Amino acid sequence: MARPLPRLPEGDGSEDVRRIRHLVAVSEGDPLAPFALRPDKSHVFAADGTAAIGYKVKVGLAVASGDPVGPEEGWAGAIDAFVAMARARRLSIAVLGAGERSRPLWAAYGLGQLAIGRDVVLHRSEYSLQGRRFRNLRQAIQRSRNSGVRVEIHREGDLRPELVLELRGLMKNTRREDPRGFSMILGGLFQGREPDAVLAVARDCNGAVVGAHRYLWAGKSDLSLDFPIRAPGAPNGVDERLIAEIVDWGAAQGIDRVSLAFAPFPDLFANRSHLGPLGKLGYGLVHLLDPLISVERLYRYLRKFHAFDQERYVMLRWRQVPRVLLALLLLEFGG
Repeated sequence: MARPLPRLPEGDGSEDVRRIRHLVAVSEGDPLAPFALRPDKSHVFAADGTAAIGYKVKVGLAVASGDPVGPEEGWAGAIDAFVAMARARRLSIAVLGAGERSRPLWAAYGLGQLAIGRDVVLHRSEYSLQGRRFRNLRQAIQRSRNSGVRVEIHREGDLRPELVLELRGLMKNTRREDPRGFSMILGGLFQGREPDAVLAVARDCNGAVVGAHRYLWAGKSDLSLDFPIRAPGAPNGVDERLIAEIVDWGAAQGIDRVSLAFAPFPDLFANRSHLGPLGKLGYGLVHLLDPLISVERLYRYLRKFHAFDQERYVMLRWRQVPRVLLALLLLEFGG
């Protein structure tokens, strides 16, 4: 069942927001497209309105988020408009999370590329829990079933008030109320802005909510994970189970792809025993982020799915590396 163009929530009257929603709805194959709707982003449109770029300004840099939204044939015009806007405001430019399709368009403006990781995307036609390679994933899901976990699927706009209170309590207990992020967290849960968002909710054998995932529509038949929360001490395998249930539910709805969290530097962790001096330096630098995000633990979790997809890049001018790194840290973790 292909998803119709989204209904606009009441009170969401900005014309730019309406245009961005439409472009997200017609974006194909881009799991980051829904995050262009993050309310603290500004937008610049191609002259003909066929594509747009979400961005934010930090330390004199206009940082674009992901690929342009809208049909791919409009991307070049959106990038032209973004560069013109930055020049008019005397801003330098950088991109966080450019995909393989947009990378050459940014390179034409003299930006270099730094590979930072891969999308993790479960394709309906390829998804399976069979075979030795999926043993760890299969066992995690089974452990959640053995402990009595059950999963409910809801549309956000249809949530009962008492369930909203339960989910808010879980967010507070896990300190996930602050929607930090720039490229892959939308935020604004239960505020009426995303009534069509899909929530998978896990309850333990006593009926208590122990985990939840929120998914956003990307294009007409894809879902992207936005906001996972998990109670401390939740039964083992809860997150894996929520993902499996969403994939099974989506298959009945005609959903082609389910995008999970972005996997930073998977090749670095996969080849750790064969790293040279530069690789070992990179490995150490990545672990400096551990107080903010456990990057290697995230990789080890995501590799269970065997679903690493396209590469993502930071596009930048090499002489501005320190300033770009500062801007990206502020955008992703500084609010």
